[in-house]
Amino acid sequence: MKRRTLLKAGIPLAVAGALMPRLASGAYPMKAFLAEEVTDVMREAFGTADIGPSDQIEIDAPHIASDADLVPVRIRSALAGTESISIVVAGNISTFTAHFKLYEEQNFIATRIRMVDSGDLLVVVKANGKLHTSTRPVRVGRNRCGT
Repeated sequence: MKRRTLLKAGIPLAVAGALMPRLASGAYPMKAFLAEEVTDVMREAFGTADIGPSDQIEIDAPHIASDADLVPVRIRSALAGTESISIVVAGNISTFTAHFKLYEEQNFIATRIRMVDSGDLLVVVKANGKLHTSTRPVRVGRNRCGT
């Protein structure tokens, strides 16, 4: 009997998710993930392309990534009220590479990203409703050997 109750509740939710993916995904910035130019990404994701740099964002990434498929990135924000951290990499297949929504007092993320070519890692931090950026150059080696 419990299985029938679960199916009765689950089927309408599955149909709603299939028919209304925007509702299921929330306010996910899909247009930003599809944009190719950095300025288009910034406008779609954040509403502006004019964001000032901040020295309160620490980016830990290798200067030369030996494996372009797994570039380790650690980002720490010293900004009070950090709401989200986003990673933008020009020239990537998806320029808007990652977007993390943070909760409570969380101000740190660690991830691995794929980089198609050498370039700048642009990090956008939203804190207390304001946007801040920081960049870090990362060079990816040819043939995954770091040269």
